[in-house]
Amino acid sequence: MPLILDAIGGIDRPHVPTPGGLHLSSYKEWWHFNLIDDASGLDVIINFSLSGDIRHTEGGQANLILLTQEPHHGWRGGLDIYDGLAATVGVGGVDLVLGRSSIRYAEGRYSLDLRSQDGSVRVQVELVPAAEPMLVWKDTPVGSGHINWLIIPYLVADGAVRVADRRYQIRAARAYHDHNWGRWRWGDNFGWDWGFCAAATELDGEPLSFVYDRTVDRRGNRIVEHSLAVWRGEDLLRFFARHMLSVRRSGTYRGKVRRLPGVAGLIDGARVGTIPARIDFAGRCDEDIIEGAYIPDAALQIAIPRETGFGLVELNETLGWLTLSGTIAGIPFNATRRACFEFVG
Repeated sequence: MPLILDAIGGIDRPHVPTPGGLHLSSYKEWWHFNLIDDASGLDVIINFSLSGDIRHTEGGQANLILLTQEPHHGWRGGLDIYDGLAATVGVGGVDLVLGRSSIRYAEGRYSLDLRSQDGSVRVQVELVPAAEPMLVWKDTPVGSGHINWLIIPYLVADGAVRVADRRYQIRAARAYHDHNWGRWRWGDNFGWDWGFCAAATELDGEPLSFVYDRTVDRRGNRIVEHSLAVWRGEDLLRFFARHMLSVRRSGTYRGKVRRLPGVAGLIDGARVGTIPARIDFAGRCDEDIIEGAYIPDAALQIAIPRETGFGLVELNETLGWLTLSGTIAGIPFNATRRACFEFVG
């Protein structure tokens, strides 16, 4: 594991296009983190994103999404938008600064010091990777563009989170990280379902972590990518490819959905058509079998202006409970654990 920890800093490096390169306006990149603190019930969603030509005035944008979901207080935090020039982006590793917030990787850990512009949320945590990363760098099609990603399915988080006047001490919380980059336009013909459950249960004394991906066209009729990756401890144990998987969506989520930014509701009334009430999936690879069911109980919609046509793209972050069962490597397992799924359509 030490060698993997040393390598992550370079693998997770930025992919900002060179000055004067082609298709600068469609460049997108983000570093995404989720924290699930089972002890307190606090969930945290973090996204540091870059888009467009960030080296020129009004050419690009840098955003920070900092959200918390508390059992008795609901969602807090929001989306802070900056000019692209406001971001300081290290070249050879993870060294990101935006306003008073920073994300860095050194000595085998991510150090996050993040605060919302309105001061309502501050996150100061260190995340130590507990599983090897998976790198998918093959320009997976999304509409007329493409996307690549790095996944670290399980990290251990320690630190503190302040929400309004409430302070949470985080000790060994479950965390997840992905890094996505490529060139595409919001509103093009694509969508996706993406979910994770870090350390969902144990298999032969080691934690099992899961990452689910389904990339489709806008209506969900054509599948571009469909996979379920399973880690045991540090190692990627099984990879269920599209021909090994089946999925069924049921109903439409009927809970309350907060929308960001708030003005988006005046432009285009909030819809939740892309959030299912339940999603069931099953996979089989030789003798390995897995079945899962995810039911969201909290949802937040980030409205992104379409870059093609008119209207808004719905990026839906949800939290809920994932039930898993099956047999892997000849060992049966069964678990129900808090998880996070994202639905874009």
